[in-house]
Amino acid sequence: MAHATAERPKAADRIQHAAKELFYRQGIRATGVEEVCRVAEATKMSLYRAYPSKDALVAAILEEDAAAWDRWFEGVTGAVPDAAGKLRALVEAIAAKVQDPDYRGCPMLLAQAEFPDPDHPTHRLVAAQKRRMRGTMVDLVRQAGIKDPEMTADTLAMLFDGAWATLPYLGGDRAAEILRNAAACALRDATG
Repeated sequence: MAHATAERPKAADRIQHAAKELFYRQGIRATGVEEVCRVAEATKMSLYRAYPSKDALVAAILEEDAAAWDRWFEGVTGAVPDAAGKLRALVEAIAAKVQDPDYRGCPMLLAQAEFPDPDHPTHRLVAAQKRRMRGTMVDLVRQAGIKDPEMTADTLAMLFDGAWATLPYLGGDRAAEILRNAAACALRDATG
């Protein structure tokens, strides 16, 4: 019996994992802590011991999402030798994500949409993480020798976000196709 308990993740880990899945599928506001605890097989006391509030739980998940994005970005671009190739690899990887039938979009933007007040902690956290991600994109575009790196990085970011936003009515295949074509045009225009 002790062996089975040792293999089971701690309550805080189960809570965060369950909340991450539920928030992504159902939304943060639509998911109560009772449901998170039920799915995580944990008590509310365990939840509030690990996370003093639902906002703290959301913040932990968003910080995990940002770290996962950093790892994903490095995995997609790390082995590509030149910056222009890294940009093309990034576009292709995001297009592939968009085609995944379980993909609902960027979890950070989904969270920010639920908390439109710019003073809300969730909104501020997402905005800060997205600004940091933007900086990474601007650096990559600059390394590619593109004349207006901020405009090009912002254009690509809008195309990525637009692809996620159009999933419900265009479907993944069409959104990915448009993303690939529009990104190729934007990169061609920026380098021409």
